[in-house]
Amino acid sequence: MKFSDKITFKEAVMKYALKERKVINFVKDEGYRVRAKCDWPGCPWVCLLSTNSRTDSWQIASYTDEHCCPPRRDNKLVTARRIAEKYENMIRGNPQWNLMHMKSTVLEDMFADVSISKLKRAKSIMMEKIMKSTKEEYGKVYDYQNELLRTNPGSTIIVKVNNEGTEEVFAKFYVCLEALKQGFMAGCRKVLGLDGCFFKGCTNGELLCALGRDANNQMYPVAWAVVEKETNESWDWFCDILFRDLQVADGEGWVIISDQQKGILKAIEKWAPRAEHRNCARHVYANWRKKFKKKDFQKKWWRVAKSSCMTLFNHNKALLAQHTVEGARALMNSAPEHYCRAYFKLGSNCDSVDNNMCESFNKWIIDARFQPIISMLEAIRCKVMVRIQHQRELAERWHGKICPNITKKLKFFMNLSANCHAIANGQDAYEVKNWDHRFVVNLVAKTCSCDMRELYGLPCSHAIACILFKTNCLDDYVADCYSIDNFKRTYDHCLQPLQGMSAWQQSDKPKPKAPGYVKMPGRPKKSRRREPGEGSKRRRMSKAGTRVRCSRCKGYGHNISTCDKRNGVSSEPQQNRTNSASHAVRAASSPAANNAMVLVHTSQQSAATGTKRKRGGCTNMDVSQHNSGLDRRGKTNTTSHSLDKANGVTTSAQAKVQTLHGGTATIQLEANVPTSQACSKVNITVTSGSATAHVQAEEPKRKKLTPRRSRKLPALLMNDQFTFE
Repeated sequence: MKFSDKITFKEAVMKYALKERKVINFVKDEGYRVRAKCDWPGCPWVCLLSTNSRTDSWQIASYTDEHCCPPRRDNKLVTARRIAEKYENMIRGNPQWNLMHMKSTVLEDMFADVSISKLKRAKSIMMEKIMKSTKEEYGKVYDYQNELLRTNPGSTIIVKVNNEGTEEVFAKFYVCLEALKQGFMAGCRKVLGLDGCFFKGCTNGELLCALGRDANNQMYPVAWAVVEKETNESWDWFCDILFRDLQVADGEGWVIISDQQKGILKAIEKWAPRAEHRNCARHVYANWRKKFKKKDFQKKWWRVAKSSCMTLFNHNKALLAQHTVEGARALMNSAPEHYCRAYFKLGSNCDSVDNNMCESFNKWIIDARFQPIISMLEAIRCKVMVRIQHQRELAERWHGKICPNITKKLKFFMNLSANCHAIANGQDAYEVKNWDHRFVVNLVAKTCSCDMRELYGLPCSHAIACILFKTNCLDDYVADCYSIDNFKRTYDHCLQPLQGMSAWQQSDKPKPKAPGYVKMPGRPKKSRRREPGEGSKRRRMSKAGTRVRCSRCKGYGHNISTCDKRNGVSSEPQQNRTNSASHAVRAASSPAANNAMVLVHTSQQSAATGTKRKRGGCTNMDVSQHNSGLDRRGKTNTTSHSLDKANGVTTSAQAKVQTLHGGTATIQLEANVPTSQACSKVNITVTSGSATAHVQAEEPKRKKLTPRRSRKLPALLMNDQFTFE
């Protein structure tokens, strides 16, 4: 076997060693020969490479292909650079790859138990390579622009650079493809959601996006742009180009939803002054909640924000004012015309008070936001292209006239219509009573005094009650923007595929340089920053508010590790314990009788016999004494008995009551067994004379439990004795 040089031979030996999971060292490396030998003592494997003077090449002179060594997990040939080369695509696709997961993957694939520090060096090597490729991609933005315009003619692709001396530095990149533009104009409502999000990888900047709503009330990406920061200037630049692409003009009839970003407010006021601008109610509530933090206020606030007419708005605001007057005043100070349905313009067929679709889009492209600029833009374009095709296939399986999500909303309104009672006037006008409110519905004009029909484009629960009163067809009263045909018109326009980056035609323009990378303080955040009080997304129920209970003494407020320090006594007052093992005697007199006297504690006993219990236990005895005929003083005595060597437990209690001067008295006697449901109790009312009562509760010996048999409740034995005089 011949090799061109020593380096090729060494690489071949390394690949062989990693494949066979052996450790091979180059014990001799001279100018004319190289010897490779197995590192295991006594292993005969060896390979000698030397020069051949006749052919001027390197040739294997001797080779012993035999191993007597086991596979090695401490293989030093698995270096950080080799790990980076082997898992380059995985690290590039997932820069946040967990080191422990990476360690287990290397162990399974390469049979090498590497250290965490070596994995960190491997990721560092790859991140430097990614950073280098990221800077190189900025120089190809003009090539990417030309390729998009070539494959998708009519698209708006704009690259903006900043001149810094003699060099050009990348600044902004705007994308609005022709297919998305035509699809939005063909089947979407005049509703736009604007938002921005940060990049997650080693690229500085932010991504601005504009989203529409299709006939199924789902997001429809329209345009996106890369900018340095989310500033007034960047939003002004983005909205100027976007509104010209979509022919927004002065904004008459348009609805634009944002998250209260000041740059968006100024841009809309400048480029679309007559458009209806809505602020995300979730952000408004987050600011309102800083002063009014009670959980009970949340639902009441959202009822005010989702009130569809002024009647319901004033009603729900009055309910909120009953709990917090200042909160109701602060609600009006936040300009309700930007987030409350009662103030929205009618006819937009959109009742949304939040900007959740933009938040969903930011989450949808979160993997792409880790990549360099062109790779990120290409990942977003591919996801949109696949989504369009998926929606086209989905629409072919639908039946009827209305989209599925709208049908679900209609069913919800139909369920609410069960509480609506309609009265007809004979001319397609109805008076509908819904709980304490009354509304007027006109089926010919398709209006309702709750304004929900004109606001949303769907018949409200009041209108449905009237429609079902007259006919069973609801499709005729649904706006055309929710039809399946309109949905298909939106997704009839498809994106055209692109070639690979190496096949793009190079632009004659000078390549712009990458902007300076500024490392932000702290660890990069993977998830969205939540508002104060929003709470985390838990998969388990919170244990906040639960009380710790000791498994030994059954007391609350401590566990078994600190039970010995408390000597088996519960950390809570005895009268607050409901499941304690105790003997309780309670006496009370009737309101009309003051001449009654209760004599308590004639006898108390607790007997325990049997074998050793699993853990320790205790029996607590409460005896109450009350003189209702004289001074009304009360006294409580508590006695504790240890039952460490008990398997069967018997408890009993006895008390005597006596009346004076014809009064009336009542005695309540109760005996409980610890760690069991065995209980005996008796109530006695004495009108004259005296009475004695004795109760006894017994827990039988426990039988050995089997996994397939359920535990039987202990039998209750009660022995009551009465003596009257």
